[in-house]
Amino acid sequence: MKIQLTAMLISLLLLSCNNRRKTNQVQTGNASPDTGVARKAEANNSTVENTMVPADTAAVGSPEAISEDQLNKAEVSMKDSLIWLAANMRLDHRIFGYEKPDTNSKKMILLSIFTSDVKGNPYHCPYGSFYETNEMDGLQLKFVSDGDKFIEVKVKKEEAVLGRVFIDKKWIDFE
Repeated sequence: MKIQLTAMLISLLLLSCNNRRKTNQVQTGNASPDTGVARKAEANNSTVENTMVPADTAAVGSPEAISEDQLNKAEVSMKDSLIWLAANMRLDHRIFGYEKPDTNSKKMILLSIFTSDVKGNPYHCPYGSFYETNEMDGLQLKFVSDGDKFIEVKVKKEEAVLGRVFIDKKWIDFE
């Protein structure tokens, strides 16, 4: 009887410790790369103020999110619809181009201020990872259409269309 009671208490203790670790991850913003802080908070029936960019844009191996007031957004030129972004060391950016208009789809291209995101292309983006659009080895990003949450973008090289990607609108400003 004592052994059964002890086993139950140990099991209960282990389960409660595991739930506490998950709660701490939500509160400190330590979410996995393809889930947002807000979604984890909703799943745990708690509230977390959404002042950070969702963790779907977090760096590989890095739990840090980007503060909304420190975002560097890419701009769409109204003249030629080209998208450009100049790196600014005081503002952060981590902009993915996805295969589909869904953050869970394959990451095709990345523009990021973080060396850990760019060096060695850790996300294995087929079009590459870059600090800014001027460093894209002749690639150009051209705005095609505007959707609810994403914009559609052509990836071009020397006027040849290599493919299309979808970029979350929160990262885009229209000039």
